[in-house]
Amino acid sequence: QVEMELTRIRMEYVVTWPNHAGLFVARKKGWYQEGGLDVDISWDGFDRGTPAQLAAKGEFQFASIRLGELLETRHSEHPFVAVATFNQNQLGGVITREENGIHRFRDLEGKTVSIPPVERLKQMVVEAVEKDGGDFSKVNVVDPGVFEPDIRAIEKGKYDALFNVLGWEAYQGSKPFSGVVQLSFDEVGVTPHHAYFLCVEESYLRSHEDQVRAFLAATSRGYDFARDNQAETVDILASTMCASEEDVLTASLAYMAPSWHAPSGRWGEMDAEIVRSYTKWMSENGFTTATLADVEGAYTNDYLPEK
Repeated sequence: QVEMELTRIRMEYVVTWPNHAGLFVARKKGWYQEGGLDVDISWDGFDRGTPAQLAAKGEFQFASIRLGELLETRHSEHPFVAVATFNQNQLGGVITREENGIHRFRDLEGKTVSIPPVERLKQMVVEAVEKDGGDFSKVNVVDPGVFEPDIRAIEKGKYDALFNVLGWEAYQGSKPFSGVVQLSFDEVGVTPHHAYFLCVEESYLRSHEDQVRAFLAATSRGYDFARDNQAETVDILASTMCASEEDVLTASLAYMAPSWHAPSGRWGEMDAEIVRSYTKWMSENGFTTATLADVEGAYTNDYLPEK
């Protein structure tokens, strides 16, 4: 009988969704257990702290963290290290429906667009519209406040388009998915970046290298399976994501799966140039106190299983 070690991961978001599929698959298939890990997957708002803050307190061993926050921890008493990325590309984008006549970023001119009150996100839309030959000053930007509207707000006519997570918020409506339009910043070469990083506190990494390798090996296997066996994966996700309709999970999984693996075929691999370019952009625009120098040591692909 293998002694199971409770290993907790705090996700980045207030809900769990198909981008987390590999974790649930690895747990359901018993792959974490084979590595001696009893994995608890957790998510919540930030009232008690961010995933990084809670992991720094020892409540979680793993945390899903954005690059800016990861780099800022490097100067704290609890520096974190990214040992994998969940996505090769960014997940934020602009969501609308075909009937609103928006098919590219410059079409946002004259439209009412919900953008969360975060300067970094607004700047991404500014650059995308301008790069596509549009005039951002002609976009009617609305601040949604603390709520994160999804495609239902478009269907109700509250906004013409909105900034949110592609592949998830786009599929929450009642109209056919075929009419959904999703504009990715990657399409116009604005701020390419890895969306979320799987991180551990540096001191934990040094003292628990075997556990980290075991966790990544099982998680990698989970994401390989989720990409290649999507119908069965939806069945596995149903027990946790039962509040979603099956067609929503199916569509979201299909949209997310291509973003999980690097060109090398390896899940979770981080690209040095992508990390550096996004850090530079955030730093130059004042969206992070981190600098390019902080990238050194902040991430490593060394614990990922070899392909």
